[in-house]
Amino acid sequence: MNCTIFQKLFAELIGTFILAMVVLITLTPSTPFPLATPIAAALTLGLAVYLIGNVSGCHINPAISFAMLIFRQISLLNFIGYVIFQVIGAFLAYLLVLRYVPIGQEQWLFVHHSTLFSGIGEALGAAFFAFGVLTTVYNKNINQMMSGFIVGTSLLIGLTISHNASYGILNPAVALATKAWGWDYLLMPFIGACVGALVSRLLFCGSTAK
Repeated sequence: MNCTIFQKLFAELIGTFILAMVVLITLTPSTPFPLATPIAAALTLGLAVYLIGNVSGCHINPAISFAMLIFRQISLLNFIGYVIFQVIGAFLAYLLVLRYVPIGQEQWLFVHHSTLFSGIGEALGAAFFAFGVLTTVYNKNINQMMSGFIVGTSLLIGLTISHNASYGILNPAVALATKAWGWDYLLMPFIGACVGALVSRLLFCGSTAK
């Protein structure tokens, strides 16, 4: 499917907006949602792959876009545009969800002190998540119908891996929306994503990339 750069950027904005909004809504204490945040995020991402995957590749995560750039799946220009629109999408989600939260009830916004432990947790979770995402690119035996399930499940497992060490965000754009403004949430997912992407590339070396 041949799409213009505007369509790709708009898809990334919409996808990140929806993902960040779901995460924020499930974290709202005044109206607790009966579905756990990691499960809701995984289901949302899996669905997004089917909805916009053919348009932009459905990164909706700066760390995934960075891994794609490093391993030459997207251009530098596309990477810069993707990240800008992902951040815009997450910020718009924050503004919208904030309207639903009563004044003084922003407890769902993460406040923390960055630690090496939480940084390692984010890196490990992002590594497994990126491994799943890049495997759908490198492994020619995975068809499009399987991609959404694999990507969503990879996110869920990545969140599970990081849970005891960190909040388990694995997405710098969503971290900005939740005010998790620390190097562990804004930087370490980039490192973890590159490691996971490298493992996938080495494992499926010789496969034809889509």
